[in-house]
Amino acid sequence: MDPLPGLKIAVLIKRFLSTGGAEKYAMEVIRRLASEHEVHVFAQEWSFHGPEPITFHKIARVCRKPAWLNQLFFSCFCRRAVGQGFDVVHSFEKVASFDVMTVQSPCFKSSGIAADKSWNRMLGWMRLAFSPRKLAWLWLEREQFSDDPARVLIAVSGYVKRNVQAQYPLPDDRFRLAYTGVEVSQAAVTASNHERDELRARWDIGINDLVVLFVGTEFKRKGLDALLQGFAKVPRARFKLLIAGGGGERLEFYKNLADRLQLDSEVRFLGLIDGIDRIYPIADIYVLPTLADPCPLAPLEAMAAGVASVMSSSTYNGTAELIRQGEAVILSNPHDPEEIAAVLLKLMNPHVRQQVAERGQQLVRQLTWDNTAAVTAAAYQDVIQLRRVNRHVAGIVKGAHGCSATIR
Repeated sequence: MDPLPGLKIAVLIKRFLSTGGAEKYAMEVIRRLASEHEVHVFAQEWSFHGPEPITFHKIARVCRKPAWLNQLFFSCFCRRAVGQGFDVVHSFEKVASFDVMTVQSPCFKSSGIAADKSWNRMLGWMRLAFSPRKLAWLWLEREQFSDDPARVLIAVSGYVKRNVQAQYPLPDDRFRLAYTGVEVSQAAVTASNHERDELRARWDIGINDLVVLFVGTEFKRKGLDALLQGFAKVPRARFKLLIAGGGGERLEFYKNLADRLQLDSEVRFLGLIDGIDRIYPIADIYVLPTLADPCPLAPLEAMAAGVASVMSSSTYNGTAELIRQGEAVILSNPHDPEEIAAVLLKLMNPHVRQQVAERGQQLVRQLTWDNTAAVTAAAYQDVIQLRRVNRHVAGIVKGAHGCSATIR
């Protein structure tokens, strides 16, 4: 199939920002596509200072909360604003009208409604019937995953694809896989090396301490409970644990948990960090025992910065589909504090730690955002080809009907 010339592309996303894994994924992909295509971003808010020529269109935010109502308005307003003047409409949001959609999270339907036990399933549907929030999300999701052969879905991992297909019987040929890329600039890494002693001093970390880093905002889903419990089982005189991320309403719970585990002098809650890539090089070990993650970016960023990384297996974590044991340490059961403690003890050995770090860094050099953008561009090409085929078939059918009418 010949490459398509420059396309006029509409991108639908509520927040076009570089903060947050899902938002950064969208920005890194779209800015690369904008170098070859005419890109228009329809968003409620954006912050973009790159050199790529991207045109922004403001979509009104009627309300911030409830989120489901804002999502319905966003879907409706985007459909009206985009109209018919684009070659491809690419959504990163749950909306009703699109050509290509990047799916970055598991299905709403899989979160309790489709429980295994019939009694739980019945209760789930009863709650659904009296919940405008659940009805709205489920309606949008059904529109999103309707069996339309003219659409292409881009899943960010096999984890996400399997989750969608478990709830909606879509064939494999509707999907493309475009994994998260990674790009940590050498300038940022070098700057962090210069700042290493200063940052360690700021957080009262000794030169010989081993620094374990956790990055995430949804502490429970990211597995912080088991990490704190596992951390409490290692010789803490050698370790310090840095927790980067907001934590939201659960922050005080986790601070209290650290106190109950007598970790108050070894654990640092850093809050949200602007420019997280500057923090990775002060760490010796990165740990993400996530319990459910479509394709987290932070483990790849840590590996790119030369940090020995620990993460959940592909049962829990889409990023692990790209990684073999030894390129990172893969946890078979992220719920188990004993396994986490054993891994931390193993990585106390500097030779083992260096070997894991080097193999991980070598791997992520191949996992570029350019690859992710290339898969996305190919999906555009597939959609346009499908559209041409459908028009051709429709023309043949119309002609056949005309001939039949003439004969009669």
